[in-house]
Amino acid sequence: MSARWFRRWLLALLALLPLWAAAQQRTEITFARFFGACDAEFGAVTDPTAATGECGIITVLTNRFNATQQSVLVRTQIIEHRPYYNQIGGRIINRDVPAVAILHGSTLNDFVKRGLVEPLDSGFQEIGINAADFTPQAQRAVTVGGRPYALPFDTHSWLWHINLNLLRSAGLATAAGQPVLPRSEAELLDQARRFKAATGKPYFIMLTVNDAPAFARTLMTLVQQQGASLFPQRPTQIDLRSPAAERAVTLMATLYREGLASHGHDYGAGIQAFVGGQGAVMINGTWLLGDLDREAHQPGRPLHQGYTAVPFPQLYQQPGAWADNHLLVMLKGGTHNPAERRAALQFLKFLYDEGGAWARTGQLPTRQSVIQGAAFRALPFRPQVAPLADFGAALPQEVARQSRVTTMLGDALTAVVVHEAPMKTTLEREQRSINRMLERDAQFTHADTAPH
Repeated sequence: MSARWFRRWLLALLALLPLWAAAQQRTEITFARFFGACDAEFGAVTDPTAATGECGIITVLTNRFNATQQSVLVRTQIIEHRPYYNQIGGRIINRDVPAVAILHGSTLNDFVKRGLVEPLDSGFQEIGINAADFTPQAQRAVTVGGRPYALPFDTHSWLWHINLNLLRSAGLATAAGQPVLPRSEAELLDQARRFKAATGKPYFIMLTVNDAPAFARTLMTLVQQQGASLFPQRPTQIDLRSPAAERAVTLMATLYREGLASHGHDYGAGIQAFVGGQGAVMINGTWLLGDLDREAHQPGRPLHQGYTAVPFPQLYQQPGAWADNHLLVMLKGGTHNPAERRAALQFLKFLYDEGGAWARTGQLPTRQSVIQGAAFRALPFRPQVAPLADFGAALPQEVARQSRVTTMLGDALTAVVVHEAPMKTTLEREQRSINRMLERDAQFTHADTAPH
């Protein structure tokens, strides 16, 4: 190599050194989530509008953050949905703690009372997140003991997914072709019976197999609409003997026993039945909006030009619908120095600012400024489902082990509705079981968190 070429090579190398040093100095943090893996399709994409579905959009958002940050690198840890919380618990025990993790709102209190997550009030101030912009539902979801312990990422809720083509054929649509929605329990039963008589099909596609939470979420919705609560006194005592609970369970049982709701459908089969035109209404989540809207644009399909979605209609005194959230938390021990903490907060702020992109999944934004904005309301069906960000609710935040409570409750409802177990004795037995579990959990938590 000549002296001149050597000097050029050396100058080029010296020019690259700052870039190499900057790359070496990037602060790395880990991000634990579910939503599946789809790197084969979206691993190199950084434009959120080019992605679809929860997996695609969260993957692309993370890619975009990494591509636009010179000092921070997020490494995603993908965990399957079913074992997610067991694996997170195991990692915490083994001190392999992710810096940022996705949680459901229904699990937040369990993590907080065991001292596993960082409060975020000071963090919000550091990075300029205005909690006053949170929707009412999101504000309730992230607040424990008066402090925010999570950043709300979305609200997901129970909807009526409606086959307008079938309702029109049964005379249950307006002159403009929109659904005639029931405004009381009596109207619901009347319309369901008329629909079955006209079409021979069940009014509801009901998820009755291997999906206990579906029954529990509907019960929460109907009890809330009656202005009542499943936990009227304290968070360790469920009440399944109230008039509101018995009325709701009786309605669900009547629909099933009269054949006004489908039989034998698990989650996947229920979706296929609805898409196949086997029933007028499927009660399911906001997360299906995008997929069902795309189905409605397929010529020759039962939903073609005949699909809409609305919040659960108000049958009693007040609006109400089950709702939960995906939240972003900073786990204690997940960051080890001020630079990692700052990097984690930067990532939270980025995802919060991209709430409009995430809303394309069908989930509702948690910022009032976004949910009221033109971009969100231009998405299909969003203006009509937006009120869920105000009145959507699940169990009270203080109730422990909500996932387990929901499953136990759903199993009892399945026994009553599907297998015709006696309502009074079944609900009383389940009430005792749930309350014993919650009392034991409260004693364990008190002992575990007491000063040593």
